[in-house]
Amino acid sequence: MRTLLAALGLAFTLSACGDDDPINSGGEQREPEPTATTESDASPAAVCDLADASDVEAAYGEPVPPGSYGGGGHDDNGVQWQSDNCNWDVEDGLEVTLAVSRADQFADGELLCLELDSFGTPATPVPELGDRAWWVVDDVDPDEGTLRICTDEEMIDIDMESADGSRDPDTMRDQSVALAEVVLANLG
Repeated sequence: MRTLLAALGLAFTLSACGDDDPINSGGEQREPEPTATTESDASPAAVCDLADASDVEAAYGEPVPPGSYGGGGHDDNGVQWQSDNCNWDVEDGLEVTLAVSRADQFADGELLCLELDSFGTPATPVPELGDRAWWVVDDVDPDEGTLRICTDEEMIDIDMESADGSRDPDTMRDQSVALAEVVLANLG
C-alpha cells in the first residue's frame, strides 16, 4: 500500500471513498493534527469534475466506474495538509486517485510543492508537464506510482495502481501524464 496517507480520520466523505493513500515520501507517518482546513475555495466534489470515467478510460485503456469523491489527510515530514480526492477503482484491477490540494488545505495556509520520493528513491522530473512535475514508482510495490504536479494554486497527485501487474513503470507514467493533461486543461 502507498503510505503517505497518514489518516482519513479528518477527511469528510460525500460518497464512498476509494484507496486514497499515496506513496510514502519518506516522512514520519502520523495522524494530521486538526490545523488544516478541509474545504477549498471551490466545491470539494468538483475534483471529480476535473476528469470523468471516460477520461480515465482513455488514459489507462481500461473501463472504470464513475469516480467517487473522498478526502485525505496527509503528513510529510511534519508538513500537514488535506486533499479533495476522486477515486476510480476496478476490483482486482486498476485503481486511480486524483488528489487536489489548495493553500487553505495546508496547516499554515500556504500552498507548498513537495517533491516526491519513495523510501528514499527520488522521483524523476516530468518535463512535458512543466518544471514542477515528478513521477515516482513505489519501491515496495512496483505496480504503484504517483505523479505530482504543482501549479500556482494547486498541488495535484495522481496515484495509480495496476493491481494485476499488467503495466510497466514507463506505461504507468505515460498513462498518468495523459490523465494529468486532461486535469490541467479542466482546471483552466
